[in-house]
Amino acid sequence: MKTTLSKQEKINLLKGPNTPQETLELLATDKEPWVRERVAKNPNTSQKTLELLATDNHYYVRQEVALNPNTSQKTLELLATDKDFYVRKLVAKNPNTTEYIERLIIMSNAQLCSYQ
Repeated sequence: MKTTLSKQEKINLLKGPNTPQETLELLATDKEPWVRERVAKNPNTSQKTLELLATDNHYYVRQEVALNPNTSQKTLELLATDKDFYVRKLVAKNPNTTEYIERLIIMSNAQLCSYQ
Protein backbone atom coordinates (compact mmCIF):
# COMPACT_ATOMS: atom_id res chain seq x y z
CA MET A 1 0.00 0.00 0.00
CA LYS A 2 1.22 3.48 -0.90
CA THR A 3 2.08 5.60 2.17
CA THR A 4 3.08 8.93 0.60
CA LEU A 5 0.98 11.15 -1.62
CA SER A 6 2.14 12.95 -4.73
CA LYS A 7 1.83 16.71 -5.00
CA GLN A 8 -1.17 16.34 -7.33
CA GLU A 9 -2.88 13.93 -4.93
CA LYS A 10 -2.44 16.45 -2.11
CA ILE A 11 -3.81 19.26 -4.29
CA ASN A 12 -6.85 17.16 -5.19
CA LEU A 13 -7.50 16.31 -1.53
CA LEU A 14 -7.24 19.93 -0.43
CA LYS A 15 -9.36 21.44 -3.24
CA GLY A 16 -12.84 21.07 -1.90
CA PRO A 17 -14.66 22.06 1.25
CA ASN A 18 -15.73 18.44 1.79
CA THR A 19 -12.29 17.08 2.59
CA PRO A 20 -12.71 14.89 5.70
CA GLN A 21 -11.40 16.45 8.92
CA GLU A 22 -9.27 13.36 9.54
CA THR A 23 -7.49 13.89 6.22
CA LEU A 24 -6.96 17.59 6.99
CA GLU A 25 -5.57 16.68 10.41
CA LEU A 26 -3.02 14.34 8.80
CA LEU A 27 -2.03 16.88 6.14
CA ALA A 28 -1.60 19.58 8.81
CA THR A 29 1.67 17.89 9.75
CA ASP A 30 2.98 17.65 6.18
CA LYS A 31 6.59 18.79 5.70
CA GLU A 32 5.57 21.14 2.86
CA PRO A 33 4.40 24.58 4.07
CA TRP A 34 2.09 25.04 1.06
CA VAL A 35 0.16 21.93 2.15
CA ARG A 36 -0.26 23.24 5.70
CA GLU A 37 -1.31 26.63 4.29
CA ARG A 38 -4.08 25.00 2.26
CA VAL A 39 -5.20 22.98 5.28
CA ALA A 40 -5.43 26.22 7.29
CA LYS A 41 -7.49 27.77 4.49
CA ASN A 42 -9.93 24.86 4.14
CA PRO A 43 -13.41 25.62 5.52
CA ASN A 44 -13.71 22.08 6.90
CA THR A 45 -10.59 22.27 9.07
CA SER A 46 -11.39 21.67 12.74
CA GLN A 47 -10.60 24.09 15.57
CA LYS A 48 -8.16 21.53 16.97
CA THR A 49 -6.19 21.43 13.72
CA LEU A 50 -6.27 25.21 13.36
CA GLU A 51 -4.90 25.51 16.90
CA LEU A 52 -1.97 23.31 15.88
CA LEU A 53 -1.35 25.34 12.71
CA ALA A 54 -1.46 28.63 14.66
CA THR A 55 2.06 27.85 15.91
CA ASP A 56 3.48 27.01 12.47
CA ASN A 57 6.91 28.48 11.65
CA HIS A 58 5.63 29.91 8.37
CA TYR A 59 3.74 33.19 8.71
CA TYR A 60 1.53 32.52 5.68
CA VAL A 61 0.16 29.39 7.36
CA ARG A 62 -0.67 31.45 10.47
CA GLN A 63 -2.26 34.11 8.23
CA GLU A 64 -4.70 31.55 6.84
CA VAL A 65 -5.50 30.35 10.36
CA ALA A 66 -6.24 33.96 11.31
CA LEU A 67 -8.73 34.25 8.44
CA ASN A 68 -10.46 30.90 8.86
CA PRO A 69 -13.96 31.38 10.36
CA ASN A 70 -13.57 28.08 12.25
CA THR A 71 -10.70 29.47 14.31
CA SER A 72 -11.61 29.58 17.99
CA GLN A 73 -11.37 32.72 20.11
CA LYS A 74 -8.62 31.04 22.15
CA THR A 75 -6.52 30.59 19.00
CA LEU A 76 -7.32 34.12 17.81
CA GLU A 77 -6.07 35.44 21.17
CA LEU A 78 -2.77 33.66 20.55
CA LEU A 79 -2.51 35.05 17.01
CA ALA A 80 -3.44 38.57 18.19
CA THR A 81 0.07 38.81 19.64
CA ASP A 82 1.85 37.12 16.72
CA LYS A 83 5.21 38.61 15.69
CA ASP A 84 3.94 39.04 12.11
CA PHE A 85 1.97 42.27 11.55
CA TYR A 86 -0.19 40.75 8.80
CA VAL A 87 -1.21 37.82 11.00
CA ARG A 88 -2.44 40.33 13.61
CA LYS A 89 -4.16 42.39 10.91
CA LEU A 90 -6.01 39.34 9.60
CA VAL A 91 -7.11 38.33 13.10
CA ALA A 92 -9.00 41.64 13.20
CA LYS A 93 -10.94 40.55 10.08
CA ASN A 94 -12.03 37.21 11.52
CA PRO A 95 -15.78 37.10 12.36
CA ASN A 96 -14.97 35.48 15.74
CA THR A 97 -12.77 38.36 16.88
CA THR A 98 -14.11 40.03 20.02
CA GLU A 99 -13.40 43.49 21.43
CA TYR A 100 -11.00 41.89 23.87
CA ILE A 101 -9.02 40.33 21.00
CA GLU A 102 -9.02 43.68 19.16
CA ARG A 103 -7.51 45.28 22.29
CA LEU A 104 -4.84 42.55 22.37
CA ILE A 105 -3.94 43.41 18.77
CA ILE A 106 -3.69 47.11 19.58
CA MET A 107 -1.52 46.47 22.66
CA SER A 108 0.68 44.05 20.71
CA ASN A 109 1.14 46.57 17.90
CA ALA A 110 2.06 49.29 20.40
CA GLN A 111 4.57 47.06 22.18
CA LEU A 112 6.22 45.96 18.95
CA CYS A 113 6.44 49.56 17.71
CA SER A 114 8.07 50.71 20.96
CA TYR A 115 10.86 48.12 20.52
CA GLN A 116 11.90 49.52 17.15
